[in-house]
Formats: sequence, C-alpha cells, structure tokens
Amino acid sequence: MTITAKLSAQNLAALEQNHTTLLRLCLTLEEIAASLPDEIDTATCLDTSKNIAELIKATHALEEEVLFPDFSSNAGSYFAPHMIEQLKAEHRCDLLAGQEVETTLKELADNKCASASSARYLLLGFLEALRRHVHSEKLIIEALLVAEAEGREVLC
Repeated sequence: MTITAKLSAQNLAALEQNHTTLLRLCLTLEEIAASLPDEIDTATCLDTSKNIAELIKATHALEEEVLFPDFSSNAGSYFAPHMIEQLKAEHRCDLLAGQEVETTLKELADNKCASASSARYLLLGFLEALRRHVHSEKLIIEALLVAEAEGREVLC
C-alpha cells in the first residue's frame, strides 16, 4: 500500500491559520451573543461582519483542494467519498449561514434588527456548528498525519 501525501507543511500551516481565525471568530460571536439583547457593541458588530463569508470560502477551498483529496486517496475505505460529500454539504450550509450572520451583525450595528434575541440564537447556533466543523477537520488532519507516520491507510 502506498501513502500519497498532498498535505505539505505550507498547506497544513495555512489550514491551521484559517482554523485558528475561524475559532477566534467564534469567540467574538459568543461575546456578541452574550451581550444581546441588552447591549449592542456597534463597532464590534461591524468589524466582525466583515469578511466572514470570504474567510469561510477561503478555508473551504483549501480543505476541498488539499485535505479532501488527501483523505480520499489515503482513507482505505469506500466510506471516504460519502464522508467527503457530507463535509462539502456542511461547507455549503456554513457559507449560507455565514452570509446570514454577516447580514445580521450589520443589522444589529445599524439598529435595524427586528429581534436581538433571535439574532443571539442565530449567532450561537452558527458558532457551535463552525466549532464542530473545524474540530472534525482537525481530526481528519490528525488521522492523516498518524496514518502517514505509521505507513497505513487512515480507516484501516
């Protein structure tokens, strides 16, 4: 069996940086959500709303171009394509939710949000889903690295 590695140190560093940035975003969203509906920090909402979708797109592109093909070629299981399709479906949902979060944060900052309480639940749901997603992809990276070090397939 041949292990085919596509995850270079540079790609791993880029993925780690994007994941760290996404997790920092989650902390900020958690702070915003905790202050709702009583307090709205306009500057934080506006600053946070910038580039959420772009960050998600960039992270997903890197995962789909580098991580998923590496996982697929080294998984050693017929389940790998199904897992990858599930992760890609989650990517689509994350992006749509991220766009909704951007819009909601701008509405909060402009005092145009119909329900700050509903916005709070949107932010909390989004950040929890994003944390789970980052965690699952970190587990895939870890499994790939361990399998490569041991000279075996990931899911064997």
